[in-house]
Amino acid sequence: MGLVFGVWKHWNEYYPTLLFWIIGNLLYNTLLYHYRVWEFVPVGIDHFFLPTHTVVSVAISFIIYPFVIRVFLGRFPKTLFKKACWIMVWALIFQIVETIAYIKHSMAHHYGWSLGWSFIFNIVTFTLLPIHKWKPWVAWLLSSLFIIFLWLIFLPPIPK
Repeated sequence: MGLVFGVWKHWNEYYPTLLFWIIGNLLYNTLLYHYRVWEFVPVGIDHFFLPTHTVVSVAISFIIYPFVIRVFLGRFPKTLFKKACWIMVWALIFQIVETIAYIKHSMAHHYGWSLGWSFIFNIVTFTLLPIHKWKPWVAWLLSSLFIIFLWLIFLPPIPK
């Protein structure tokens, strides 16, 4: 999909936002290593190529995210209504993929996390990405506030 629909000629415009997304994912995996609220569980043949949650997550960050960011930001609409619809479409795409993974037991939820929380997380993520492209400091501020909100709800232990 990213090869066909992605906007490749402006990759350097999306690169900082891609790094923002990857950093967020890597921070989640590092800070909550022992208290993951969602976790990839390799099943079947996946064990050979993607044997652990960490390997799956890194592969998603460095293989999937670059393609998604080029399609998502490269075709981002101009009008507010279309922007909201575009964000919702991508949140739903990610939600459908996660729901299938959850049903097939290749994703697990812990400590009160649910598909509902994932959908909220997806909406916030796809809202923050274009904000980051526009004003990075605003996206960092809003993402920090959202992280604090999630931290207060799920109460993970402070990493040692």
